[in-house]
Amino acid sequence: LSVYRAILRKSFQEKPPKFRIIVLEEGENLDTVHSVIWEFIVSGNFVRFHRGASLLGKDVCVWTTLTGPQSLTWTSSADHLATYCELECTKAGSFKYHFNADGVNSGSGYFLVMPVLMVNGKRLPLDGIACQTHLTKLLGPLSSWEDRLRVSKESGYNMIHLTPIHHLGVSNSSYSISDHHALIQTVHEQDRGVDFVDIEHLVNKIEKDWNMLTVQDVVWNHAAKNAPWLQEHPECGYNCSNSPHLRPAFVLDRVYHHFGVEVGRNKWASRGVPDVVNSVHHTNTIEYILRTEVLPKVRLHEFFQVNIEENVGKFEDLARTSSEPLDEFLPIEQDPEWKRFGCSVDWAKAMRIFNRNRDDAESEEDRVSKCTAAFREHLTFLNNEAGKESWYILMAGLRAVMGHITYQRTADGGPKLGAVTEQHPLTTDYFSFHGDSISWEEDEKLAYNPDTSRLLHAFNGWVMSADPLKNFALPDSQVYLRRELVCWGDSIKLNYGEKLEDSPFLWEYMKSYTQKCAQMFHGLRIDNAHGTPIHVAEVVFEKRYCSREVKKKTTFSSIEFKNLVIKEAQAAHDSHEQGRLVYRYGGDVVGAMIQKPIRPAPACVAHALFLDQSHDNPTPIETRSVFDLLPTAAMVSMASCALGSTRGYDELVSHINVVSEKRLYAKWGSETNRKSGIIEARKILNDLHVALAKANYTQVFVDQMNPNIVGVTRHNPVTHDTVVVVSHTAFDKNQIHRDRVSLKRIPIGGELLNKILFEMRFDQESSESIPENNDVLLGLSNYAVHIRQHIAPDKSSMCVVHGNENGTIEITDFPSGSVIGFNTYSSEIALNLNSVSLQDYNRLLFICDPEGRTEMGQGSYEVPCHGKLVYCGLQGLIPLLNSIRTNNDLGHPLCANLRDGTWLCKYIFSRMAKYRGLQFLSSFFHAILTPLDDVPYYLRPCYFEAIITYIHKQCRLALLRKLSPTISSSSGLVRALALSSVSFVGHISGAALAPLPASIKLEDDNPSSLAAGLPHFTVGIWRNWGRDTFIALPGCLLSTGRFYDARLVYYYPTLNSTICFNFFLFFTFRNIIISYAGSLRHGLIPNLLAEGKGDISCGRLKQINMCICVHIHMCIWIYHLYHL
Repeated sequence: LSVYRAILRKSFQEKPPKFRIIVLEEGENLDTVHSVIWEFIVSGNFVRFHRGASLLGKDVCVWTTLTGPQSLTWTSSADHLATYCELECTKAGSFKYHFNADGVNSGSGYFLVMPVLMVNGKRLPLDGIACQTHLTKLLGPLSSWEDRLRVSKESGYNMIHLTPIHHLGVSNSSYSISDHHALIQTVHEQDRGVDFVDIEHLVNKIEKDWNMLTVQDVVWNHAAKNAPWLQEHPECGYNCSNSPHLRPAFVLDRVYHHFGVEVGRNKWASRGVPDVVNSVHHTNTIEYILRTEVLPKVRLHEFFQVNIEENVGKFEDLARTSSEPLDEFLPIEQDPEWKRFGCSVDWAKAMRIFNRNRDDAESEEDRVSKCTAAFREHLTFLNNEAGKESWYILMAGLRAVMGHITYQRTADGGPKLGAVTEQHPLTTDYFSFHGDSISWEEDEKLAYNPDTSRLLHAFNGWVMSADPLKNFALPDSQVYLRRELVCWGDSIKLNYGEKLEDSPFLWEYMKSYTQKCAQMFHGLRIDNAHGTPIHVAEVVFEKRYCSREVKKKTTFSSIEFKNLVIKEAQAAHDSHEQGRLVYRYGGDVVGAMIQKPIRPAPACVAHALFLDQSHDNPTPIETRSVFDLLPTAAMVSMASCALGSTRGYDELVSHINVVSEKRLYAKWGSETNRKSGIIEARKILNDLHVALAKANYTQVFVDQMNPNIVGVTRHNPVTHDTVVVVSHTAFDKNQIHRDRVSLKRIPIGGELLNKILFEMRFDQESSESIPENNDVLLGLSNYAVHIRQHIAPDKSSMCVVHGNENGTIEITDFPSGSVIGFNTYSSEIALNLNSVSLQDYNRLLFICDPEGRTEMGQGSYEVPCHGKLVYCGLQGLIPLLNSIRTNNDLGHPLCANLRDGTWLCKYIFSRMAKYRGLQFLSSFFHAILTPLDDVPYYLRPCYFEAIITYIHKQCRLALLRKLSPTISSSSGLVRALALSSVSFVGHISGAALAPLPASIKLEDDNPSSLAAGLPHFTVGIWRNWGRDTFIALPGCLLSTGRFYDARLVYYYPTLNSTICFNFFLFFTFRNIIISYAGSLRHGLIPNLLAEGKGDISCGRLKQINMCICVHIHMCIWIYHLYHL
């Protein structure tokens, strides 16, 4: 395997700057294409723009937000296809590009540049991040922060994530901020206040002393409902004044609010709805009362209907003069103020549709009467349709409300809140309301009062399965009306508008807040990013390290301002799904193709910050079992991406409420230590995670060994070293397995087992834990992790090793909650291609199927489920390998064929052995490909691709050096055409040239001929067509500098005096081209040469073409021009 390691090492050691190519196409605007994010480009590398086919020949100017107002400069080249413009990625962030073609705006898009993180001057890979979240309010006064945060350092984390450090609102929720420019209440000391400078000093001290970075949340989308600045600037929120489309939703919200208050007061107890709602009977009765009695009284339909009498009267006044008729449907126009019966119609259109001449009218009065009746009938129809639609909206909202009530009151997985109180209302309010409320009818009047409506603000929240780029508070959304919002009743949604002028105070307020946060911390996390408008982020976001939270289960990729998307293992319902998340977001798959430094920038999976648990979700102790904490942490730590956890997870804290929790985190040493919970195990896992990232273990493989046991492999594609961690998860607390397990053995696969890194066993030490502390967050004390490290294979207590090299590992004593890790390792290539002739390059790289059958008795290789390769040579593989590598398509039939066996390898070197000029290469390929038999089958495609691609590259470069020197500096298209010309020129048995004089010295055993076309005109008499040959000769031979081959075409020793005179002219021009005119007889030349043996008077050889002579002379003069 040292050969593979040498090739791969050479690929990685040659570290030229990386280029990502973006091809510009006219009219391609990628601003709103959710699935397109150009692949991450690390700072210090380059983005290169090329013209696409639609922009060739046009004057294109490209601008980016990274480079400023100056357009990029295109390279100068005589070949338009070879020109490009590029920029160096000097800053991290999300940047926009746009371009003009001939002065017309023609397209735009985004590309993302990943940051280079530095900790005390040392680089920290993004995939090596190990981050732990702390709720700032649970850290206490600033003087105690260091002792409480030290737990993160001792647990092996290298990044601390803090929830907002700013002044919280009335709910005390960590994300409901009342003052974005003041510090949280709990941070201050008893004898003095604390300011932002103190926070910044602590952050700097943590980096210097602990080698840790600190990031903090920013909240742009909402503010606490008691924020004083919102009372002074109500335009900063969506209210019933600046957003009148919310008025019907506000009215409906007040109806639900008052009904909930009545339930809490037992008003409906006699109807079967007591104040304690705890049964299905109660919820069914609530649904019936709302549907049949409460909601019909709202008369929601009136907000969508017209006043028929008022509009009919107006029509009669306007109908005295008829208009030009119009045959269209007249719809309702929604009232911009959303008053009851405030809708109208387009009167200009209405008069043309309904006010028309009528043949059935006896008088003008009768005509007007009939037109008015038709208009009235249409308005009645429109109102009925609006009534139906409003009822559908009401019923959709009712279903959403009942789902909410059922979850909170009766569902087995819900909180079962019990009594309906002010703290636990029956439904969540969607709008803020100040003062006393008598009835919803009185509240409705406030929504239309200019003074009071400004303070009726809509709360923020999130919508399941909705487009995260869509603002659900705008007029085209019915989220509030249909009660689809998972509402945060303590936070008002902020209204930035479309530009700074729409809400100048809010823009400046948030810009200043964000800049201050960026100044204090190493990075920012955007809370509630799914609701952040892009134009807001463009203005207020300092382009620093940033992550975002997306509340969506489906895969999401948007053009937004982020470096990381947060994913959580707790979203998985079983170990298989958890393993899929590791596989999906945890890096390249083992055996992935090695990417080239210059390649297109494709869309890709967003970089992940993978959490075992987020701070605002229940712990596995509640949702799974305590035995699942360690194995889930181990699985997450093996993902090749940034990882995260939350404070309390490692200490086995049962529950921390992000809103109501008041106990403080434990201090290191006095209240918690390395033996608490899984802290010691966590440090080992975090250290391993960081080490693997720094050592470029970039590939991941997930093996579902049984329904509960998952193995995760991290592989180094350069050194071929591998680390495997096997975890026994425990999702169901009622199915904890303590017995020996029976699993398939883990193959070592051509590697050597180095050592067992660790064995971790999670055990219950006693039946009862120490009671919870009322002041400090302490975890379960009756569980412990027993750890052994650096164990010799024969000393393991969890597994049995069968054989070292090419052996297997059998896991045996491995109860729920256990984790085992082990690593394996594998026990300068120079290639001289100068001796390979151009004819042999034709055989090495090309040779189509008919040529192969004629020469070798064997055609091109056939890949099952794919078909035959285009060429027998290496070029037949390259397009497939390029596609597989670009898309990482390891499911391709070629990869499957390589995993199944090494038949393709044997085909390659056995074919070469049949050619004398390629026999040394055959021996080389035999030596380099045969060991693939011993490589783990899943790695064969990767190593095969690396070897073939590397050698093909060397062959291609050596081949170009044998052609005209001008080709190497030409565009990619010209180089590709030059290389493809080699596929036409070669020697095929039975299709040779006419015999040559013995005085002609040949580079090869036989002279090359030029095929008339691939693949059908390559063998037999069909290969050498005179006219086709000389049409193609200037491009295939003279343009590429193959004068030696050109002069050998179609020479025959019997020449008449005219031909001798012409060849005297050839020798005058350096004797390069020797004509095929020896086949000329009786002044005629056969079109089909047939090796110069054919009888010109019979059969198909009777194809005579006098214009061949013209082509001959043309080639002579072209050659002459090449050498002037």
